[in-house]
Amino acid sequence: MKRASVIVVILSLLALAPGAAAARTNAAAGRAWRPFFKAFRDAARRRDREALKQLMVPDFFTTGGGVDGEARDGAFAFWDEPNARGWEALERTLAKGTAPYTYMRDPRDEKPKRVAPPAANARRSIARGDFGWYAIFEFREDGRWYCAVFAQCCD
Repeated sequence: MKRASVIVVILSLLALAPGAAAARTNAAAGRAWRPFFKAFRDAARRRDREALKQLMVPDFFTTGGGVDGEARDGAFAFWDEPNARGWEALERTLAKGTAPYTYMRDPRDEKPKRVAPPAANARRSIARGDFGWYAIFEFREDGRWYCAVFAQCCD
């Protein structure tokens, strides 16, 4: 009888482990978000490419594409173009704040994500064209936030 109770307790703890791990990840993501977002906004305002590269994923996706396999440098080149006005769009988008990303999420992807502007979570806002650009941020396995996407919305 005693052995059965121990087995039940162990199995219960194992069943809770994935949820506990997700809770720890979410807590770590919450603590790391504000310092990351402040650093990202400051680097964007200064147009500090080296600082931004450290805060962006290597496989960064943007409108305008990449240059020779380096998507971040391609993004900076595109944002520099006078007609693109990407730097201004980035600052405007970030100034609108962020929210947890919920729209069009792959349910198997459990990593915390945030989106700017918050309206990018609403199908109605997307359909009406309430915003021109959006950014998606991901909390990765190394315990750090990164910008993964900055693109024009919505054709």
